[in-house]
Amino acid sequence: MINPMVHKMKLSEIARLINGTLKGVDCDISGISNLDSQTVGTVAYADNKKNLDILVKSSVSALIIPGNFECTEKPVILVDDPKLAFSKIIVYFSPYKPYPETIFPHVFIEGTVTLGKGVTILPFTSIMDEAEIGDHTVIYSQVFIGKRVKIGKNCVIKAGVKIDDETVIGDHCIIHHNTVIGGDGFGYIQKDGKNIKLPQIGNIVIENDVEIGACVTIDRAAMGSTVIGEGTKIDNLVQIAHNVKIGANSIIVAQVGIAGSTTLGRNCIISGQVGIVDHVKIGDGVVIMAQSGIEGGTIESKKVLLGSPARDFMEQKRIYASLPKLPELVKRVTQLEKEIHDKNN
Repeated sequence: MINPMVHKMKLSEIARLINGTLKGVDCDISGISNLDSQTVGTVAYADNKKNLDILVKSSVSALIIPGNFECTEKPVILVDDPKLAFSKIIVYFSPYKPYPETIFPHVFIEGTVTLGKGVTILPFTSIMDEAEIGDHTVIYSQVFIGKRVKIGKNCVIKAGVKIDDETVIGDHCIIHHNTVIGGDGFGYIQKDGKNIKLPQIGNIVIENDVEIGACVTIDRAAMGSTVIGEGTKIDNLVQIAHNVKIGANSIIVAQVGIAGSTTLGRNCIISGQVGIVDHVKIGDGVVIMAQSGIEGGTIESKKVLLGSPARDFMEQKRIYASLPKLPELVKRVTQLEKEIHDKNN
């Protein structure tokens, strides 16, 4: 929809921004639209013929479409990947503008903290001894950053985030509201009917280009490091326990729980509400479907799993398909057993 805070752009300007080819009349664009809401003066994208048919009949003024599509009803920009191209122009029409590069009043910073160039820190944040904040990082209000924490450049730390001592965060990371990075790992020794706390003296390493959702908890290692690999994206309400290691470019969806010392490979997708027990080894490119449970062992790369306990996806689908038939099957087996019994007696 139109964003009144943004000045108009020519469609030809947008074409240059996304390296596309303009076909049709150049026009003013003042916002963006999608399949759910369309407005005059906006541009939308279509990456399949069905969506193109819908948007051609809508009020949008222009479209971004694949280079092999035909459209004469509206001006179009032809690109290789419409969705990717569209993602590059969204920021130009966003109402969310950056805060000024300044340290606001009512911020507590210990004298030994190192701040890079152009850092933004909003009110009521505390940054403790020997912490390091990289260039152009933005830290919202009510954030706590502990001793010797290192945060890279161009990061965004949203309001209410807590980052405990010794945590290391790379460049271009985003951590959303009220997430806790570096709480104690859940480690206890049971002795004489009591739970004795096992000290957790490791840290957390978050590599470059990681995004972590709201209300996520990532526990520091008992010893060594809990590691979140480069490019990994973590949804809201996820729990990652001590000494977990997540490979690069993985996706962890909401309400997942990963127990201690589990290793997750590269490019994995862990869907919503999956539970993984401790010390599991998961290979690269593994997909675990929603609400599955991983009970232990090693999972080979490229597996797709479903169910609790999780099995091969296709096998589990066949099991699910057979479940509605079980009452009738039990009835038939019982009848057959009775017939055999009567025949033999």
